[in-house]
Amino acid sequence: MTTLVRTDRREPTGGASREPAGLSTTSGVAAVTVLTSLPVFLPGAANGLISAEFGWSSVRMGAILAVYWLASLAGAFVSKRAALPAAVERTLAVALFATCLGLLAAAAAPAVGLWVSSAVGGYAYGYTQPHTNALLMRRCAPRLRAFAFGLKQAAVPAATLLASVAMPVLAGPVGWRPVFAGTAVLCGVGGALSVRHGPGAGRHPTGAPRGRGDPPGRDPFLMALAGAGFFGAMVGNGLGGFLVLALTTRGMALATAAAVATAGAALNIAVRLTMGWLVGRLPQLAWAALLGLFVTGAAGTALLTRPDGASATVGALLAYGGGWGWAGLLHYVIGLPYAGQEQRATAYSQMGVSLGAATGPLVCGLLFTVAPAAAWWALTAAGLGAGVCVAVARGRAERVRV
Repeated sequence: MTTLVRTDRREPTGGASREPAGLSTTSGVAAVTVLTSLPVFLPGAANGLISAEFGWSSVRMGAILAVYWLASLAGAFVSKRAALPAAVERTLAVALFATCLGLLAAAAAPAVGLWVSSAVGGYAYGYTQPHTNALLMRRCAPRLRAFAFGLKQAAVPAATLLASVAMPVLAGPVGWRPVFAGTAVLCGVGGALSVRHGPGAGRHPTGAPRGRGDPPGRDPFLMALAGAGFFGAMVGNGLGGFLVLALTTRGMALATAAAVATAGAALNIAVRLTMGWLVGRLPQLAWAALLGLFVTGAAGTALLTRPDGASATVGALLAYGGGWGWAGLLHYVIGLPYAGQEQRATAYSQMGVSLGAATGPLVCGLLFTVAPAAAWWALTAAGLGAGVCVAVARGRAERVRV
C-alpha cells in the first residue's frame, strides 16, 4: 500500500508566491469546465426536443450521453500517463477548440454530429480535468484549495443550469440547433482567450515541491475513492440526463420541470461552494461531509420514485444538492496526499467519475422505458454504494489530514 503523507502544511512556491490566493486561476479553470461540460448537458436538456424531432428513444439519447463519458474516461486515462506541460493554457485552448468543432457538427448534422460532439467533447473534458486539478493544488494558497476545488466543480452544475435555462428560453423561438451553434462560438472565443489571457498565462504550473508523495498506483485509497466517484457520478449524470424528461412524463409542464432542474443545479452550486469553504476552514470535516452528501443524495433519488409532484420536487433538490455536491471534495481529498503527483492521482478519481457518468445515463435510459421508478431506485443504490466507498477510503487514510 502506498504510504500517505501529510501535505496540509505545505506552502506553495514559485507561481503561488506571485498569486497568493490563486482565485484568478480558479475562475479561469471554472470557465473552461463549464464550456467543456456543455456537449453532454445541452443534449440532456434538449432530450425531449431532439427525440421528438427524430423519433429517437430514451435508450438512444442515453447512449449519446454515455459516449461523452466513455470518451472522458479515455481522456483521463491518457492524462494519467502524460506529463504536466509547461503551458497548460495551450492544452486548455486545444480542448476548447475541439469542443467548438464538435458542437458545430451537432448543430449542422445532428444524426452524426451529436455522436461526434459527445466523443470529442468528452475526451477534451476528461483529458483536461486532471491538468486543472494540478493547477489548483499548486497555484492556490493552502487554506483556499478546498474552496477552489468547490468553485471549479460548481462549474459542472452551472453548465447544467445554463443548459436547462437555454432550452425553454431560446429553443422555443430559434430552435435547439442555434443554441448549440452559439455555444460553439463561446467555446471558440474561450479557446482564444485561454491562449492570450488564460489562468496564470506564461507561468510554469509546477511550483509545488515534488517527491513528497509516492507515485500514484493501484492503491486501495485511490481505488476506493475512484469507486465513490463512479457511483456518485451515476447519480449526478442520471439526474442531468433524465430528470426533466421524468418530470414531464408525469404531466408537469416543460417550463416547470426545467425550473425544478434549474433550482436543483443552483442548489448544487451552493453546496459545492459551501462545502469547499467549510472544509478549507475545518479540514477534519471532509470525510463526514463526503459521506453525508452521498447519503442525502440517496434519500433524494428514493423520493423521486414517488408519483406526486411535491415529493419529486423535494427529491430532485436533495439529489442534486447531496448526490451531486461531492465532486469538489472528492478530487481535493484524493489529490492532497500526493504532492507533485496531483494530476496523476486525480486522474484515477476522474476515470471513476467518467465511467460512472457513462453508466448512469445508460442505466437510466434502459430502465426508464420499462419503469421510471426502477431508474431512481438504481441511482439510490449507487448513492449508498458511494458512501460505502468513502468509508473504506477513510479507513485507508489515517495519516492524511484533510
